[in-house]
Amino acid sequence: MKLPEKFCSDRRTVCVQGLGFVGAAMALVTANAWDCDGNPRYNVIGIDINTDSGRKRVNEINRGEFPFESNDQKLREAQRTANRQGNLWASTDPAYFQYADVVIVDINLDIAYGEDGQPFLNMTPFRQAIRTIGENIRPETLVIVETTVPPGTCEKIVYPAVKEAFEKRGLGGERFYIAHSYERVMPGEHYYDSIVNYWRVFSGIDKDSAEKCRAFLESIIQTETYPLTQLQRTAATETAKVLENSYRAVNIAFMEEWGRFAEAVGIDLYEVIDAIRLRPTHSNMRQPGFGV
Repeated sequence: MKLPEKFCSDRRTVCVQGLGFVGAAMALVTANAWDCDGNPRYNVIGIDINTDSGRKRVNEINRGEFPFESNDQKLREAQRTANRQGNLWASTDPAYFQYADVVIVDINLDIAYGEDGQPFLNMTPFRQAIRTIGENIRPETLVIVETTVPPGTCEKIVYPAVKEAFEKRGLGGERFYIAHSYERVMPGEHYYDSIVNYWRVFSGIDKDSAEKCRAFLESIIQTETYPLTQLQRTAATETAKVLENSYRAVNIAFMEEWGRFAEAVGIDLYEVIDAIRLRPTHSNMRQPGFGV
């Protein structure tokens, strides 16, 4: 098993695990990162699971097509550029992780429902994905988790799983690096910019992991305009992501309740919100919607 012939052997390789909308876009962003001479910085391999949907995404990327509908012209142009450069490829074979200098984890971690109808967080697919990484990566590889995960996941699940896999492979004395830097993507026509031209929070499982994560993020994000924010522990960045989502969800749900009140009493809530937004401290007041 070899890398595609079109890949440049002088470039470092980045693997993106999970080719959902976030992962596919992150693969494009990384493939479109250039050095000071205008040359691509990385070979990029997108890796998805061997299912009908996974194979479909892989095949579309390898045909030079973004695997999702999007009205973001920058995403479309980035796909064409990566295809022209020849530094983006996709596969369902996890053995390609062995070529990675950096692995970016973009796996969906969703709420599941038991037979009793009660919701629970199903960590099994995530745990298996991390084990797969540990079974294949080389020593000195940096693993960056972008997935929204419960606080403590990198410390209590990701690091131990990779360490155990290294020990089973006889690599117990070798190093690897774990970091967390959550995505803040915004669906719509500015999806690409919400990765490249946006503020990013990150942390590492240790000092070296954090430094390597910072260096990588600085190579793909416009950090001179949108500076990075480093937190002390991965549990802190994991908390930040959950808190961001919760804060937004609570506010949307709150305004939805007022929307129902407005309908009941026959007033225009949007008119009311516009009036309140004139106050600077309330200028970002949300409006009703089905987001929650």
